[in-house]
Amino acid sequence: MHVKTLTLVTRRLYFGVDALRLRDAAERVLLRVEGLPPERARVKLDALSSDFGWNEASSRTMVEQMIQGGLLQRLSPHAVVFGITDKFRRCAQARIVEPLSRSRAQMLVLHLSQCAAEFNRSGARNKYEIETLSVFNGYMSADEDLTELSVAVTGRRRVPAERPLFGRAMAATEGTEQIRALLEAPNPFIQINFVRSTAEVPRPSSVVFKAEG
Repeated sequence: MHVKTLTLVTRRLYFGVDALRLRDAAERVLLRVEGLPPERARVKLDALSSDFGWNEASSRTMVEQMIQGGLLQRLSPHAVVFGITDKFRRCAQARIVEPLSRSRAQMLVLHLSQCAAEFNRSGARNKYEIETLSVFNGYMSADEDLTELSVAVTGRRRVPAERPLFGRAMAATEGTEQIRALLEAPNPFIQINFVRSTAEVPRPSSVVFKAEG
């Protein structure tokens, strides 16, 4: 399965450093383990502190945040050596972009609603269709510059065609991945989350598309 390129946003701090410094620091860390197989890639706490520019007082806190964020792996309860994850490697290859303006986000939301309606009309080979789209997280704040556009999707089975289409028997994972690819394609800020019902969408939220019927 294709792994989406990690996007870092300027004017935002990640583990105490800005986007460019995070990417540069991650590159320096990876140089330390260059040539090692992933399962043997380890980095010491003092090396992390040096590469990221942390002081001694904050280094443990920052490492803990990286563990919680999925960038590092704890190898023992009181470890001073940590495993490097695939997500950490993606940080070293991340795309760095300017924040998403609210006006641009509003245009994207409208576009996604149009995409959902068109998919429901024309995506007959997918046995699922989009029932609702809801926006939440940053879009519901008062911020003018956004670091992501979180969209929750609920789906439903498509009404069977009167004349069955060849190749329509698509597995659930294939059906949702097709929908994810369609909705995430317009912009790297878009983060698609599949939920079973709108009641599961984090509040506050707003439904921006609802299928007919």
